[in-house]
Amino acid sequence: MKKLNILFLAFIVLFAFSCDEQLELQPEQSLSTTDALADLAGLQTALFGAYDGIQQTNYYGREFIVIPELEADMVYLTIDNSNRFVQNYSYQLTSDNGDFTGMWNDAYETILRVNNIINNIDDIEGDATTKNQLKGEALALRALAHFDLVRYFAKPYTNSNPTSDPGIPIILEAKIDEPARNTIDEVYNQVISDLNAARPLLADVGFDRFSPNAIDALLGRIYLYKGDNAMAVQKVAAVIGTGQYTLADNFQEMFAGPGSSEEILTLRFTSLENRGSDNLGSIYNPQGYGDVRVSQDLIDLYETTDQRAADIYMHADGEMYQSKFFEQDGINGLQSPKLLRLGEMHLIRAEANFKLGNTTDALDEINALRAARSASELTEVTLDVILDERARELAFEGHRSFDLFRNNVTMVRDQCNTGIELNGPCSIDPSNPLAVHPIPQRELDVNQNMTQNPGYN
Repeated sequence: MKKLNILFLAFIVLFAFSCDEQLELQPEQSLSTTDALADLAGLQTALFGAYDGIQQTNYYGREFIVIPELEADMVYLTIDNSNRFVQNYSYQLTSDNGDFTGMWNDAYETILRVNNIINNIDDIEGDATTKNQLKGEALALRALAHFDLVRYFAKPYTNSNPTSDPGIPIILEAKIDEPARNTIDEVYNQVISDLNAARPLLADVGFDRFSPNAIDALLGRIYLYKGDNAMAVQKVAAVIGTGQYTLADNFQEMFAGPGSSEEILTLRFTSLENRGSDNLGSIYNPQGYGDVRVSQDLIDLYETTDQRAADIYMHADGEMYQSKFFEQDGINGLQSPKLLRLGEMHLIRAEANFKLGNTTDALDEINALRAARSASELTEVTLDVILDERARELAFEGHRSFDLFRNNVTMVRDQCNTGIELNGPCSIDPSNPLAVHPIPQRELDVNQNMTQNPGYN
């Protein structure tokens, strides 16, 4: 009997959603497609279910944030670990890795959910402003999921032949299918198209849902990844220029809960969404699993006055931990991930300006951020300086391996195989096939049109 394609498996569970207007967790309910698409209330429930989809543990709930750090140089997996993320830190990557399969499934389930909104909302009666908002957010979520998939399962745009190298399948309809992989360039073009279509439909309804500013911020990141530095500068300048966001006075307080002055888009978790040991911060905290600890590579980047250094502390076991995701609402490890925030916007503009040859502007941008973090002023800027500043500012937030490989920089662990961390490679060149994750075996098994990435059986 022919196996069901994973996109069909995702399709049949499309409408198990959260249903509260503020995206707070309520007991999930199953809605049939017919019921969900009958009116605007059903479509709104479907949209909140899509936000719930990106909260899953394999996606922004934990794995998609933790893995890009573990596959880099600023954290390590302790030798006395709970058997989580062993493949990732040691680069023993295989296509049957459950984290990869889970991320693939969760992202495509999110895409299928929002496709039901996008493909049906024009036929639903109701207030035009409400319909525009729902459609705009659905388009934005579809763009985010496609972008995350292509940067996770394909070569970086700037370190590939994007018009010919395979990306991931673009899915624009909720249907049973066996899609082939679109090129990297096609995926980026679709992502940008969806975001540009979404922006004029949206109003600013809060930092925990897509807004026009969140669209511009995400486009700034995408254009930076694409190597279109002029557009990256333009998009983040629009966000910064609103004056709606300010760099936090206290870096630690920014992560104590959602709602700081820097947040452009935050995936809000409430106390009702406490996942215990599977909370994002619990993989770092000694009160949880505590498997992931801070490398000397990161510690050496900070000055003693730098506010960001206060997130790192020595535990009673003598090893270094991070408290950035220590707790929220008094709950160990609970965290509302800041998907887009002002600190990153300054770093995007610095990097893009540097690559455009505007070194003075790049240096000014870095120093403005460093001044807000109580770090000393720098006198020169290079790509290494910018990447180091991104490491300081965005530590543990899910950027590091992407930043290295998209810039064609070798990942080098100076703290490596010392006896306290799991043994693993001390360097990974961006040309190494292991710098790109394998397509999940489950998808290969059920989709005859799917191809595997080079270097994996």
